[in-house]
Amino acid sequence: MNWLYQQLVTGLLIVGLPAFTSASGIEPLFQNRFFTLSQSNELLCATSEQQFTPTSQLADIIQFYENKHPNLRQQAVAVLTDHSNAEHLEDLADYRQDCEQTTSVDLCVLEKYWGDKEAAWRALALFYDTKTVIKHSEDYQYQVKRFEADHLRLFEKAIRKMPAFLRQSISKAKPVEKLDQEIANKPTAMQALIRDAFQDDYKTSIWEDHTHPLTLVPGVGFRSQTVAQVFSGQNLIVFTVKEFDKGKEGAIYRDIDVEYLVDFRLPIVVHEFAHTIDNFHFWNGTDDLYFFYKYHKLSNDQHIMHIIADAKLSLWPSKWFEAFEYLHEVNDGRYDGNVQEKLAELVAQYILIPERLQQSAPAAYQWLRNEVFRGVEYQGYDRCPAPVTRPLNWWQKYASGKQLGH
Repeated sequence: MNWLYQQLVTGLLIVGLPAFTSASGIEPLFQNRFFTLSQSNELLCATSEQQFTPTSQLADIIQFYENKHPNLRQQAVAVLTDHSNAEHLEDLADYRQDCEQTTSVDLCVLEKYWGDKEAAWRALALFYDTKTVIKHSEDYQYQVKRFEADHLRLFEKAIRKMPAFLRQSISKAKPVEKLDQEIANKPTAMQALIRDAFQDDYKTSIWEDHTHPLTLVPGVGFRSQTVAQVFSGQNLIVFTVKEFDKGKEGAIYRDIDVEYLVDFRLPIVVHEFAHTIDNFHFWNGTDDLYFFYKYHKLSNDQHIMHIIADAKLSLWPSKWFEAFEYLHEVNDGRYDGNVQEKLAELVAQYILIPERLQQSAPAAYQWLRNEVFRGVEYQGYDRCPAPVTRPLNWWQKYASGKQLGH
């Protein structure tokens, strides 16, 4: 492999960009200008084939940011394909060799990396506008199902449900560079546990300002059953794609006797975003950030823990495609998980079913509106013009229906 290229795809890209000033005609990155906040419910009341930015507009978004900055695409594509796995690096070297005679080598590499032009362009446009990295897993195992263009369209919608100021605080996260030093005095077993929980993916895709952008990757969740997960202290979201896609419209669940008519993967992503908000809400973006036992979270703030504990949460859309009545998190007809999960549900319900939350937990709703969302409020699923679920008919229920999780 060419040494320079190896440095490009495996290095941390701690390189300086020219100063962005409007006077020079060079636009600053991450403006959230094109993937704007959606406070109404049009993204919720939609299938996977509706309400995403048309492919024809992606080139305009890319051109807006690349104007008068010829090296930006090279740097961005390197971050969006940054891996340390040897098989990934071999693939990327082959892609670059195949693309040598093309007009844009870097864009060609990104298209080959995704195997799909739309996915590549959407990933690049989302990074330029929102500082979100969407890429393959560092784990090259073939049993790890990869994201496709369909997933990037969905992630775009979920990103648009989060106010820019919240996502900007998430994207300030720095890589944990002093982890070994920080845990050196811990018992050996605890050190092993911490290292085992630390995702390899978090060591890659570091932007030129030395931050780790919000990153979405496919992987295998806990016991291969967890749909999606965020480790404490990180802004990396890992999706078990096979399980995750069971929330897509058209899925049939005998356990709760419904078929989804809208894409119910969106609430899952919003819930996971809420975990990253929990992780980084109080962080100023400059102090050294270590592992989960050494920083201030929303969910471990003493005052806020009382607000979370007192909140009465609906069962819907909490645990949206699980058999509610069998969950230990359900008490007295309400969702009542551990404090981190309950906070994520609280934030998700503020965005997804605010009308219900305002009635069931008015104090928590007011706290979220005033202290977390800075006055931003939403319309939720309850205002969709058509039902979001449909009861199973007798044939679906008894003949072709599938059990949850199978």
